[in-house]
Amino acid sequence: MRSCPVCNSSNRKDLWKMPFLVPDGWTNPEYIQWVKCECGMIYGDNPAITQEDYNVYYDQKYGFGVTDENSTTRLRERVAYVAMTHDKSARIVDFGGGDSIFSQDLISLGYKDTHNVGCYDSMPDDVDVILASHVLEHIYDVDEAMSKITNALRRGGTFIVDIPDAGLMATDKPIGMPILDFHQKHINHFRALDLLRLAERYGFELVATNAYLERMGCGCRVYYFVKNSNLIADESYIYVMNNAKLKVHALKELCNQPVCVWGCGDIALHCLAVHWPNVKYFVDIDPAFRGATIKGLPVYDKPIDDLPIVINTQSQKKNLLEYIKSLGIKNRIIEI
Repeated sequence: MRSCPVCNSSNRKDLWKMPFLVPDGWTNPEYIQWVKCECGMIYGDNPAITQEDYNVYYDQKYGFGVTDENSTTRLRERVAYVAMTHDKSARIVDFGGGDSIFSQDLISLGYKDTHNVGCYDSMPDDVDVILASHVLEHIYDVDEAMSKITNALRRGGTFIVDIPDAGLMATDKPIGMPILDFHQKHINHFRALDLLRLAERYGFELVATNAYLERMGCGCRVYYFVKNSNLIADESYIYVMNNAKLKVHALKELCNQPVCVWGCGDIALHCLAVHWPNVKYFVDIDPAFRGATIKGLPVYDKPIDDLPIVINTQSQKKNLLEYIKSLGIKNRIIEI
């Protein structure tokens, strides 16, 4: 019995069985038992089938009519992404894609360290980018494939996955798809949640994902992951700290000059917590601050004297400056 490709559990519920005629001598299953794991993943099983049977089928019988205008456009979009994010020294693998446009276009752009790797072939080491474009839904032994991908990809490397979105397809029910994606070849029906759980189990962090339609309006999704990385946390930290440091420096340049601060947003309150200049009072028209004090200083709804006004805001700066101008306030404005 096949365990869940997402969580490895064997606790599942049988949904329905679909029989198929199989050409003589072919290694396809004569039926697929569709099941739902306790985690929610829907997948197909047949105890008489192995990954090797699927390997033989895909090696000997599969591929006719796979390339069309939709898939060509998709693969060229992935080429553009790689060209934008990686230099030409990058080692790139098209996993399970055959001799596709993805590899051909990258080579034509000067990416020489580009490889086409079958799902059952060995992988190069220290790979920078692995593309699995409409592959994972075909694979019986997902753990074997994910282990191979994870071991080959360097830390911080990029893993790009294109896959049918089971949630989108089931709810939209594209015209001309009477059995949707439930056939002999697509035996893993990933919702977005399922794919994210699988990726997390193997140490991948999501960078971005987008939904799109392909062939007959089938709902699909692309995911961009990084391996074993704190990329989002690290990039956020660097960006926030660098910008906050500049603003704190500007506050320090006020020296001991008396000022009022207009705007009690988070960025202002953070920077003032790091460095406290000679603030005499605050101004904010948000009713939440009516009657409030900060460090014992009152918050007014307009300036009470001609002190310079310090403004340290994010999205509301333009609106705030226009509002101050509309009131005819003549105080000097210091933008932080």
